[in-house]
Amino acid sequence: MTFPTPAILTDREWVLTRADEQAVVSARGGALRSYTAAGRPVVDGWADAEVPPAFNGAVLAPWPNRIRDGRWSRGGRAHQLPINEPERGTALHGLVIWTDWQLVAHGPEAIMLSCRIPAQPGYPFQVEVGVTWSLTEAGLACELTAINTGPTRAPFGVATHAFFGFPDRGVDELTLSLPARTRQAVDERLLPLETVALSRPLGALRGVELDTAYTDVTRDEDGLARARLSCDQGEIEVWADASFGWWQLYTSDMFDAGDPRRRRSVAIEPMTCGPDAFNSGRDLIELAPGQSWSGRWGVRPSWLST
Repeated sequence: MTFPTPAILTDREWVLTRADEQAVVSARGGALRSYTAAGRPVVDGWADAEVPPAFNGAVLAPWPNRIRDGRWSRGGRAHQLPINEPERGTALHGLVIWTDWQLVAHGPEAIMLSCRIPAQPGYPFQVEVGVTWSLTEAGLACELTAINTGPTRAPFGVATHAFFGFPDRGVDELTLSLPARTRQAVDERLLPLETVALSRPLGALRGVELDTAYTDVTRDEDGLARARLSCDQGEIEVWADASFGWWQLYTSDMFDAGDPRRRRSVAIEPMTCGPDAFNSGRDLIELAPGQSWSGRWGVRPSWLST
């Protein structure tokens, strides 16, 4: 069981290098394609000439997760978004997943990309989204930004769909901790019901299937929340600042039996809001005209030398 290593880079992918770290960033979706530290892969990306599966590495905006039937309303006006998850009848993971993001700045250790969301049916607002990927002595950092460039208030949410894991160690050999007190119960369409208290903390993932949102996170003294994925090879820490009050965990069970990606890695996604936030309004960001927003998250493998 191995992770793919990019070999053929197009003119729309960029390599970042710092000391013993390397990352590859793609224009498509503003996505993180790979990240290695001390020669060991941390991110489970995608192979050359492969369409990124399961929204791999992409920025999810202006909403993460699902909107029920793609329908929502605001100020008495109903909106209908395109359904891109037909089997569940939902609008999934926003409008910029497959967009070719534009280069703003690129250096050896960092890159900034941007994407303009124009007003359109289902989302009649104008928002400019940015992502900066950077390699630091503390690992890989991601800064997400948004600014409302339109004339009316714009609802907004964001996340990033990166997969983490260890070569030669499947999900059943991993342990996961997450600083959350509640989880989002869902129906058969993975749409939200109520939030329920966790009866026990997460731990060993053997036999555990997750496609679950968690909230009511606790933070350390530095204001960061931290999830930790570990095995006998070490620990991968994913951290997020106070901008991200939700986390989505996904154990890659959607892949067919026999597909090598099935239960190979875990998507750990700090989110600003939970499922169907355009309808619930819970933790939804409201950008006034001209208003900007930013949030940061990142990943640190335990074997990274500093």
